Amino acid sequence: MKKIFTLFAAAVIALMAVGCESKEPINTDQLPAPEFSANANENSITVSWTTVEGAAYYQIQLNDAEPVKTDKTVHRFDDLKWNTTYTVKLQAISAVAENSSVVATQEVVIGVRVVPAYREWCPQNGSTASAISNNGRWVVGSFDRQGMIIDLESDEISMIENFDCMDVADDGVIVGATYQDSQSGEAAMYVNGQVLKLDLSDLTESNMSSFQAVTPDGMFVVGWWWEYDAESYYGKIYDTIVPFVYDVLKDRITVLEPGDTLYGTGAVSPYGVSPDRRIVGCEQGYAMMAVVWEDEYSKFTYPVFEYDSEYRPTLSFGDTQVRMTPNGTYIYSVAKTYPEGGGEVVQPGCYNLETGELTIFGGKCFNGYVSAMTDDGIAFLNDVPFYMGTTSYVVDLKSGDTENQKPIIDWLLDEHSIDLYNYIQEGVIIIGASADGRKIIGIVNTDSGWVTFVIDLDGEAMPEL
Repeated sequence: MKKIFTLFAAAVIALMAVGCESKEPINTDQLPAPEFSANANENSITVSWTTVEGAAYYQIQLNDAEPVKTDKTVHRFDDLKWNTTYTVKLQAISAVAENSSVVATQEVVIGVRVVPAYREWCPQNGSTASAISNNGRWVVGSFDRQGMIIDLESDEISMIENFDCMDVADDGVIVGATYQDSQSGEAAMYVNGQVLKLDLSDLTESNMSSFQAVTPDGMFVVGWWWEYDAESYYGKIYDTIVPFVYDVLKDRITVLEPGDTLYGTGAVSPYGVSPDRRIVGCEQGYAMMAVVWEDEYSKFTYPVFEYDSEYRPTLSFGDTQVRMTPNGTYIYSVAKTYPEGGGEVVQPGCYNLETGELTIFGGKCFNGYVSAMTDDGIAFLNDVPFYMGTTSYVVDLKSGDTENQKPIIDWLLDEHSIDLYNYIQEGVIIIGASADGRKIIGIVNTDSGWVTFVIDLDGEAMPEL
């Protein structure tokens, strides 16, 4: 009992001590916190507040950025990111530091940007689009060793001197070739305004190389170098064009393995890579054909290759324009058949890497090619060879009718209620699409030069012209 009483008494004494603690004196001279409003407009935030009597100035801050000092009662933050929550912090500062107000805070959301269904650019250096990032934010392209990058979040376009832009990662890292130190071009990445050349000196004396494609995370790049020495180790395997991959994190270059061929391996260049590092390329040997590496360690295989008893090709797929859909479901280009009388018949085609199914498109685009495609089976076709398109058509493989080929302006209106009849011509060439298929990029030749455009399937209707 004595122990219990002792514990109880101790608790009572402790509570009494707390109750008797002296309180901090109230600072009656402290300035009140400013009353303010923060309003988002497009990608800016305007903050306004009432004057605090006795304030020498105000200190305003956005998130953890450097505070801004001002003697005004309004401030605007510009060039903010869309779809982002910001915290505005405002404090009235007294000439006597301890009399400054507490920091008032408020959260403001910059919403998702609403863009028009159609936007276009005509770069001064003549660049045309060659790729769009998987997340649909970046578009890159080139012309005559001059590159460009478009930020679709802000519509800003930047020119890049002495650089061929071939592909772009989701964070805006560009891969391609730089011409700063070599007229032949050297494989390089463009990161935050800096050109980072790849050092191939341990593998070859060649000074001609290029990156071709990059995974969305920017960590795995595929490319080629031109081997001048036919008697070198790789020259004997690949003749002139040697395919390789570069693992950015490991800083490791790996030459890709040749496959088993009937005619001996010719020059091989990779052109695309999926997020899981499956690679597509083209062998330029006896018969030009698409090749696929399942990963950086495997030999390439031909997705489609048939031949007769005398080993003459009867059916093949792919050429130097073979490309891969953003997530690696399809590869697309042309399919070729070889009649008994000689020659070849070239038709648009695509190959499903998951099912092993080859689709050959006849109809209006009999002599054309597939210029772009989405992972859900939307194929964009032109009716004549690359860069000579007169009409761009769209086919939905899910419909099962490959000859139901709609001109793109009809498809946009019928399937997405987007009327662009007064904005784009029939002769556009679709280059690519974002991974979700909602942003489509293309090019068209006009009297003013090549125009790069983006069609946003979630964009606002265009005004009538």
